[in-house]
Amino acid sequence: LTDASITATNGQTIMKFTKLMSEPGEIEILFGDNEFLWAHGSDATLAYHGNNRAAFSLDLAAVGVAAGEEGATNPTDPPVEVEDNRGNVPNAIQGLGGGQDCTVKFCENELTTGFLQKYRINVPDGQDPETCDGCTIDMELIYDGEAWVSIGFSLNGRMIGSEAVIGIPGSTTLKYNLNGYTDN
Repeated sequence: LTDASITATNGQTIMKFTKLMSEPGEIEILFGDNEFLWAHGSDATLAYHGNNRAAFSLDLAAVGVAAGEEGATNPTDPPVEVEDNRGNVPNAIQGLGGGQDCTVKFCENELTTGFLQKYRINVPDGQDPETCDGCTIDMELIYDGEAWVSIGFSLNGRMIGSEAVIGIPGSTTLKYNLNGYTDN
C-alpha cells in the first residue's frame, strides 16, 4: 500500500490508499470481474463486525465504457446478490452506474447506507489496462460515523482466504490476510 491514511473528522471516517492491482503472492485486482468484501465496526476499536459486512462483485472492465455502449452498466439494473462467507445474502450490491471512465476520475459505489466506496484506476502511459504492468487502484472508503473500516479482495466472495485493507481511526491502515473467524 502507498499513501494509506485513515481520519475521523466531522462525523465521518475516511480511509484512503493506493494499491498495485497485481502483486506477487496477493489476490490480483482484475480489469474485469472482481469479488470484494466490505465491513465496518460500530466504533474505532477493532472488533467483530456483526452484520456490518457483505460481499459484492464489481466489473472494472466497464470503466471507460460510455453509457449506452455495449458493456456499460445500467444504473437501473437490479442489484446483484452475493452470499457472504457464512451462506447469508446480507445486502443487495450495486455495480458501476452510468459507464463513467474510472481511469479519469473517481467512480462511486454505495456499499450500504452511509458507507461509500470511491475508486480510480491508474494506468501508466504506454500500458493497456487489460495487460497492465504497474496499474494501481486508488481507493477511498467514506463511512458516516467514527469506526474502523475495511475493504477486502477475494477470489470467491468469502472471507477466509481473502485479503483486506483495514483502517482504524487514531491508528493505522494495513493489509491483512484473512485466515479465520472470530466473534470478538
